[in-house]
Amino acid sequence: MWKKIGLGLAVLLAIAAGALWYLVSNLDSLVKAAIEKYGSAATQTAVTADSVKLSLTSGSGTISGLSIGNPSGFASPRALGVGAISVQLDTGSLPGNGPIVLKTINIAQPQINYEVTGGVSLTGVSTASNLLIIQNNVKNYAGRAAAAPPQGGAPARKEIINDLYVTGGKINLIATTVLHGKKITVPLPPIHLTNIGRAGGGATPAQIASQIISAITSQAARTGAAALTQQAKAAASGTLPGNMGGTLKGLLGP
Repeated sequence: MWKKIGLGLAVLLAIAAGALWYLVSNLDSLVKAAIEKYGSAATQTAVTADSVKLSLTSGSGTISGLSIGNPSGFASPRALGVGAISVQLDTGSLPGNGPIVLKTINIAQPQINYEVTGGVSLTGVSTASNLLIIQNNVKNYAGRAAAAPPQGGAPARKEIINDLYVTGGKINLIATTVLHGKKITVPLPPIHLTNIGRAGGGATPAQIASQIISAITSQAARTGAAALTQQAKAAASGTLPGNMGGTLKGLLGP
């Protein structure tokens, strides 16, 4: 009898070891697939990543070639592209059921295509833009995810991000009918978010994604609107060619 029990335990241990080995050896591809699946569901666009590299021992990770596509009806193929995102995880937060803590996330040199089809106020609010649509999509997704009952009987673990940095970004302002095919490129001011999710004892991944995307898109919209304001001032002084001055004033609204 004891021999049978021992054999059964050995089989279970072998299965567990095999499952663990599969998880560890395929962790990068599993995370990449999750980013693309849930990112696409949240933004309602095509989200892809070239590669994901993670180290469980050091808690570090890198996401390379992240791309967020444009919503339907916009000209440019994507809304945002990032060469590399580096992550540093607090490995001590992994055991247990508490929130997983990410010490830092660095988003380096994002390229943002801010495509405007409606008016833009001086506060950076556009009546129709690709960033506004994506921002609203993610916000709605986060709300649905928070209201949905947990799958499998156990709620997903929440997360906290101590520091998130966005540096070296550029905004390509695209307003095809207004700028006559021209593009304005301006730098994205640095963004630093702290203690994301901490106030509520952690936040769901969807809620965190909503906050991050909202911060980036809002800053991009404000910066893009400021650039258009400068163009309008130049138009008012007669320094812009052709009828660009009048159309830029129309874009900015009253």
